[in-house]
Amino acid sequence: MPALFQECRSIVRFGGVPPETIRPYVRHIKYIRAFFKIEEAYAAGYFNGIMVPMPLVDSSGNRIIKIPPPPPFGLELDYLPNVCAVTFLRCAGGVLWSAFMKCLEYPNVTSISINKDSAWICIPPPLTPSDLSLASHGCRLTEFTYTPCQWRETQSRLRKTNLQPAHARERSYLHALVLAMSDTAESLTLPLETAPLLEMANKDWPRMRTLSLIGRYTHPDQCRIIPLLLLRMPNLRSLSIKVMQCEGMWRPPLLKELPDTSYCLRSLTISYPNPADPIFSWVGDGLTSLSLRDSPRHYFRSRYSYRALPVIFPILSASECLAILKRISAPRLSILELVYQADAAEDELLQYLSRAFPLLEELELHRYKGSIKESVPYLHIAHSLMLIKYLRALYLNVDITESSYQFGNPGADLEKARSERGLELVSVLQSGAYFEYVALPLHIRSAGIWILYHPAWSPNGTVERNSPYAM
Repeated sequence: MPALFQECRSIVRFGGVPPETIRPYVRHIKYIRAFFKIEEAYAAGYFNGIMVPMPLVDSSGNRIIKIPPPPPFGLELDYLPNVCAVTFLRCAGGVLWSAFMKCLEYPNVTSISINKDSAWICIPPPLTPSDLSLASHGCRLTEFTYTPCQWRETQSRLRKTNLQPAHARERSYLHALVLAMSDTAESLTLPLETAPLLEMANKDWPRMRTLSLIGRYTHPDQCRIIPLLLLRMPNLRSLSIKVMQCEGMWRPPLLKELPDTSYCLRSLTISYPNPADPIFSWVGDGLTSLSLRDSPRHYFRSRYSYRALPVIFPILSASECLAILKRISAPRLSILELVYQADAAEDELLQYLSRAFPLLEELELHRYKGSIKESVPYLHIAHSLMLIKYLRALYLNVDITESSYQFGNPGADLEKARSERGLELVSVLQSGAYFEYVALPLHIRSAGIWILYHPAWSPNGTVERNSPYAM
C-alpha cells in the first residue's frame, strides 16, 4: 500500500482533508486546475500568461462575470507530513505566488513544478507582491521546474495580444526564487526568455546536477551568458538546451573556452548545436544519452508563417553531425537522437554509429531531404542500422511528403500508408536479437506522437497506436 499512495492528486475546488490511512505515505501531490476555471481566466483578461482582449463589462457597464475570490489553498498539505514534491497541472488561470510561498512553509517540500499547461501569474488583481523575498522561509528547494507552453509567443502574435506584462511578472518571480536556490539547487528547468541568467552567472552552483533551458533566445547577450553560467556548474550531470533560435543568434556555442576539468555528463541535449563548440571535446566518457536536435521541430516551419513563428531552423547537415560525433568519446552511449539534412556523408554517418557506440539501444533519427525531388531511402537507412547489435528501438522521421503524409489532408489514407512503411522497416530490423519496435511519426496540430510497429511475435501486437511517446 505505501507505494500505491506515494502520489496523489487534488482538484483544488473539490479538494479537502485526505483519508487518514494514506497520509504518511504521500510523497508527491499534484494540484489540478488550481485557483480559476478557464472561463474565469478569460473573463479576467488572461489565458496561459497572455493578455486577451475580452470585455469585463457589458454595454451598460455591468460586470459580465463576477470573479470569485480564490479558494483556500494548501489544506491538504497540513495533513501530509511527508510530502516532498508539489506539481501544478493545467492551471490555466495561473499559479499564485502566495500558493508558491505556502508550499515553502512545509520543511519537507524540496521540489516544485509548474507544467506547460499552466502559467505563473495571479488573477485578479494582477499585482506583483511588494516583497518577493524568500528570507522568511529560507530556501530548501533542490528542484524547480517551470515549462511554459512553447507556443505562447505564437499564440500571442496570432491573437494580437501583449505578452510583455506576463513576462515582466514571470521575470520578477524567477529572479526572487532561483537566485535564492544557488546553494541548494540540484535541478532547474527554466524558460530562457525570463530566466535571470546574468545574475545566475555571478553565483556558484556547487550542487547543480541537472540544468534545462527551454524557450527562445530574445537577445544576443543570452548567448554570451550561458557559457559563463556553465563554468559555474562544475558538477553537472545532465544538460539540456532546447531553445528556439533567431536571426543574429545562429548556433551559439555553449562553451567559449575549455573548463579547468572535464564535465562528467551523463546526458546532453542541444538544439542546433555548433559543430565547433568546445563542449563536445569536454563531456567526459560517461555520456549515456545524446540529442543533437531541433527546437521547435523542423516540420513546424511549414505550418506557421515567419510572422507567427519568428525563428530560424539551422539544422545540421549529415556531414556536420558526423563531425560532432567524431569529437565525442562515449563508449557507454545507449540513447541517441540526431536531426539532420541529408548530404553525401549520410551513409558514413549511419555506418559510424555501430562502431562508435557499441552499446546503443535506442536511436531517433529525423532525416530531412537535401532537395525537394530527392526520394527517401528509408529501407536503405534500416539496412545501414542492422549492424547496431543492441538496437532495441528505432524512431524514424524521414520527411515523407506524399499526399498521404501531408498534415491536415482529410482524404488521405494515413493509416494504411504509414502501416505499410512501418512493417517494411520491421521486416528489415527484426533479425536483431534485441529489437522490439520501429516508431513512425503521426503529426498532430500542436506536436506529434509516435506509432509503434512490432514484429509479428510481439505480445503487444503488430501496431501500437496509443503510444505514450511524444515527439
